[in-house]
Amino acid sequence: MHKVLSVFGGLILGWMLCAAPLNSHPYYVSVTELHFFEKRAELSVKIFTDDFEKALGSLPGGNKADLIRRLPSTQIDSFVAYYIRQQVKIQLNEQPLPFQYVGYEIQEDVTWAHFEAQFEIKPKRVRIENTLLFEFFPNQQNIVHLAQGDYKRSRRLSSGNSTMESNELR
Repeated sequence: MHKVLSVFGGLILGWMLCAAPLNSHPYYVSVTELHFFEKRAELSVKIFTDDFEKALGSLPGGNKADLIRRLPSTQIDSFVAYYIRQQVKIQLNEQPLPFQYVGYEIQEDVTWAHFEAQFEIKPKRVRIENTLLFEFFPNQQNIVHLAQGDYKRSRRLSSGNSTMESNELR
């Protein structure tokens, strides 16, 4: 009897594993960090790698995007920079803040993409629009962390509310 239950349990477990989508996760979330320093800003975006590859694959020519193997690396860098620039838009003192792409890195099942910007005018007001992955996952949540010295703010953005604003920068 014990052997029958063991085989039966193994069959059920096997069926459950086959029925579950491969490489899936139960939630869709990204983290965007924006740090202001004296005359520069650093932007880092953290996205599940499988979700990010889906987004990059939707770009013209992006079907060959492979973040983990970095093939071909210069083309993937251009896809990463392009997609994030289209989905994360930042205004500083009512003016677009152009970020230069620094690179990306893989950490386990997530990808970090890094950018930086220089500015001359003291930041007082910032507006962040983050629509990462909304076109693929209706329940996507984008968490934004904003920091300047001791000033720190965070907000969870969704497809119905994709903007964070602050006029408390110093």
